[in-house]
Amino acid sequence: MKYNNPRKQFINYAAINFLFYITQSLGGYVTVFLQSIGFNAQQVGVITALNSGVGIFSSPFLGMLSDKIRSVRKVILFALICGASLFVLIPLSSKYDINGLSLLFILIPIATFFRMPVMSLTDNWMLRNSTAEKLNYGALRSFGAFSFASASLALGYILPITGIDFTFYAYAILTVPAIIMIRYVKSGADEQNTNKKALTFKEMQVGQIFKNFYLVSHILFSVFQRIPFQCSMIFLPFLINEIGGDTAQIGIVMGVRAFVEIPMMLLLKPLRQKIPLYYLVIAASFFYMVESILYSYANSFSNIVLVSILHGFGNGLNLTAGTSYVFSLAPDHLKATAQTVLGSMSSIAGILGGLSGGVLITIFGIQKFYFVIGIMIMIALALYILSFFIGEKVLGIKRPGLSTG
Repeated sequence: MKYNNPRKQFINYAAINFLFYITQSLGGYVTVFLQSIGFNAQQVGVITALNSGVGIFSSPFLGMLSDKIRSVRKVILFALICGASLFVLIPLSSKYDINGLSLLFILIPIATFFRMPVMSLTDNWMLRNSTAEKLNYGALRSFGAFSFASASLALGYILPITGIDFTFYAYAILTVPAIIMIRYVKSGADEQNTNKKALTFKEMQVGQIFKNFYLVSHILFSVFQRIPFQCSMIFLPFLINEIGGDTAQIGIVMGVRAFVEIPMMLLLKPLRQKIPLYYLVIAASFFYMVESILYSYANSFSNIVLVSILHGFGNGLNLTAGTSYVFSLAPDHLKATAQTVLGSMSSIAGILGGLSGGVLITIFGIQKFYFVIGIMIMIALALYILSFFIGEKVLGIKRPGLSTG
């Protein structure tokens, strides 16, 4: 199918990414909010585990629904509306409890049911559109990284004045223009599915996802890596607090990370033409590993900001190359399902990471904890590299080659 105005479409998708990732920057303060109202590391770990438990079901459910009705966009809109409506209630509910149990232990996981899959679905939708319309996905995604970085840096200076509650209200308000754009922009992926009937679950044959050795090994690797990775992300406010920093300024760290992601995203197209995508995934994990180990030696907020540059390198590669790698391996009619199955499996890791992180911090202290999770990422990475030798030498399955789409 030909599109008469690719420049206009590029601008439309860039604008959607820009708006959407501003809201994502606002949604990343749940841990800081909980810490600010007196929750300790173990309580935060429990809520994180509950969120991940919800994500195990919500991500594949919404992904399969997207493939079943042949419209990722409709599911994104549904999830955005529900998620924003519930998210704004979190600060309003913080003083209420049920038989001594904070209402937040219930409300936050319910809001997460809708919020958690949205990023995977949106990235999948963008990748489908850029593939259908022959646009540069890495360049499109970089607009999201830029808005996320800019908003995060601004929040690092705004939140010490306004308080953390501001993020929940701003999230709900700023989700509205993103919803409007997604609703009314015509997309290549949706037009390709016009007049196609919805699939039955039998016709979907979801089991095909698990017949691809390299896709399965990537999903398993993501789970094992995600346990320490989730720990690193969740408990960073505790590290900042340990070295005497202001946790409300975590937006500065998030902003620096996201700005560094941009050049890595822009390099996706030339890199994937010369290097198989799984090499870029391996490189991303190496950056995560070194980042975690160096956090264990940080003794000032500026140290944490500098080390976070490594996270930007890794995430810039992983968000684009990792998404593209799963997209290239998954069957055409199961691409959203595969992406969200990956998210679901990562949620399992989030449960383990959230629960074990609080315990490990109690045992080792926050800084030694970061050294431990760095070693955990190293082990997961070594096993992932080994899987390619097993696939090729033992099972006789050719490795994935270049993917230039």
